[in-house]
Amino acid sequence: MDMSNISLSTPYYSEKIDAPTILIVDDNIDSLKISGDMLEGVPYNVIAVKNGKEALKVISCTKLDLVILDLMMPDMTGFEVCTKIRERFSMVDLPVLMITAAIIGHDKYKAFHAGANDILQKPYHYSEFMARIKNLIMMKHTANQATRMEMAFLQSQIKPHFLYNVLNTIISLSHLDIEKAREVTEEFTNYLRMSFDFQNTSAISSFKHELSIIRSYLSIEKTRFGDRLEVLFDIDKDMDFILPPLMIQPLVENAVLHGVSKKRGGGWIKLTAKKQSEKEYYIKVEDNGAGMAPEKRKDLLSSDFDRSVGLKNINQRLKHFCGSELKISSTPDAGTSVSMLIHLAETTESPAALSERN
Repeated sequence: MDMSNISLSTPYYSEKIDAPTILIVDDNIDSLKISGDMLEGVPYNVIAVKNGKEALKVISCTKLDLVILDLMMPDMTGFEVCTKIRERFSMVDLPVLMITAAIIGHDKYKAFHAGANDILQKPYHYSEFMARIKNLIMMKHTANQATRMEMAFLQSQIKPHFLYNVLNTIISLSHLDIEKAREVTEEFTNYLRMSFDFQNTSAISSFKHELSIIRSYLSIEKTRFGDRLEVLFDIDKDMDFILPPLMIQPLVENAVLHGVSKKRGGGWIKLTAKKQSEKEYYIKVEDNGAGMAPEKRKDLLSSDFDRSVGLKNINQRLKHFCGSELKISSTPDAGTSVSMLIHLAETTESPAALSERN
């Protein structure tokens, strides 16, 4: 679409294609049209807004690869918008390119202090503009790949005590209930196979694929803990959708290891999965286990908190995949709840297409 020949109403969304998505924020409609035309011609997906309020609304519910932000705007300055972005997204999770008519030393300092990745002065050359955009998007995607590899690595590091416990359970059952021993062995085989699955390093998997490893894991733990562990499922029938791999199983594992198993007498864990709309799914993992104090809950998503299995990593990939975040609530001795909303883009392929491609 040639944006320069239309009366632009915002927020403007270009026709969806399989390409990175860029949000342009500028109160000058002519500049907005020119920048949008250039980016659509590359091509990129373009969202154009004319002020900070519109920008923050789009950012709150859209998966983005880059924000191009004008410094001087009437309602909120680029500094203020960038500071708000950094409250939710790191410089790697969502890069920001600040555009300004004149760069003075103080403005440059304020821009980087607010969290801008780069700053470019108007008027700029097309080639420099595109080079900076390409580099920032490449940086984000490289970091995203590293985050996926980190989770695959974390998952492949099967804890030795878990291996020993499962093997001891199988050995004990072989003397008491050979059929049950075979069942646990099959579940353990499936768990190991899927933990080392090549899809774990891919950008996407499917809910059914993840549910299979969850059921195997819980079957093993149920055999070990017996009546001390109750497992509940509330999942819409035949539901399937794509999502990054290993987004839910680690949450279930945390609920068992740090929730139910730490509580005298055990307890229950529950997995809820609901289809909210054609492109939105709600996932929740909850338990009535040991719970945690507020100060510990604050540390759950920090890099130096090692009691949880990959929560920071899951949260980062959730931001990359659909721009949302984990919601965590917990009360000491009452349990913990971790939930997420999966927003799928219009161009997202179906689980069936993913399965056929793989």
